[in-house]
Amino acid sequence: MASSSASKVTTLIFDVDDTLYDVGTGFTHNRLVDGAQLYMVEKLGFPDRESAQAVWTEYFAKYHSTAKALAVAEQEGKFPPAPAGDSGEPRFKAQDLSEYWATNLDFGLLGGPKKQFLEDLKASPLKQVAFSNGPRLYVKRVLVELGLWEMFGEDRLYAVDDVLPHCKPEKEAFDLVFKRLGVKAEECIMVEDSMKNIRAAKELGLKTILVAGKGKLQSGRQAAGKSKEGAMESEMVQFGDAPLESDPAVDVSLEVVEEMRSALPGLWASSPYF
Repeated sequence: MASSSASKVTTLIFDVDDTLYDVGTGFTHNRLVDGAQLYMVEKLGFPDRESAQAVWTEYFAKYHSTAKALAVAEQEGKFPPAPAGDSGEPRFKAQDLSEYWATNLDFGLLGGPKKQFLEDLKASPLKQVAFSNGPRLYVKRVLVELGLWEMFGEDRLYAVDDVLPHCKPEKEAFDLVFKRLGVKAEECIMVEDSMKNIRAAKELGLKTILVAGKGKLQSGRQAAGKSKEGAMESEMVQFGDAPLESDPAVDVSLEVVEEMRSALPGLWASSPYF
């Protein structure tokens, strides 16, 4: 855990995927491999999963958001030819991806409601918001499945739909969230699994908490195996987004988000500090 001088804070900003649940659940693979590829085949006209994966991998590496990746890929002519009689309107819409994921992914992999963590969040006096590169309907479904929706709700969820054409780690995406919340970066803490987003948040002046995943810190870190979960984590390494607790942008590192209260009791003080 990196040290950080005590300072007042008002707002906790939580990433959702691989932060509010552990990266090792298998849900990441289900979403980014099965979910993305099948959506591209069934809804966007890709002939097979292999061709879909090639385009997704190229653009996800740049943007770390399937929604923005597909929007830009279509703009750059990477989609298969449109069918005869097509209206000429963009075929990819973030809401369509959101609906597809919200109804087709295996949410049972998330492991059910996080009851104790919900109670911990309720006990903190800080404002709490979710800020995700996932599309809104899908992210809402994840928060509902985790039993955390009541801590956020519609007005404290910022999904990629709300900030497009931007997304994390772009400054413009963060600025939109700050403006709508009426807060300054310096009073916020970003809770994230993505190093790209951690570094962007630190550069903007936020405090940062890295959620690395079970067994991913120091001596507990293990090489990814041949499981689906390991395969997905290996792809994160390929994308330059593997957790790195020694990075100077990381103020505090945890294995799982449920460790926050014990690791950072100041966030639960009557006058919260970090």
